[in-house]
Amino acid sequence: MFHVYWPATACLTLFLIVGVIMVMLRWGPRICRTRNVALPERTDWQHRVYEQTVTYA
Repeated sequence: MFHVYWPATACLTLFLIVGVIMVMLRWGPRICRTRNVALPERTDWQHRVYEQTVTYA
């Protein structure tokens, strides 16, 4: 009987595993407390990069 359901089970398992991986990549440090210091937000480091002066030698 299992031979009928294995494609659906495999597809569901694949989506579940991919979903867990995506959640851990996105919110892993907040959920698991793996990082002691939070990374700066994207807008913060973009402003710092653009504020640097460019010199030509």
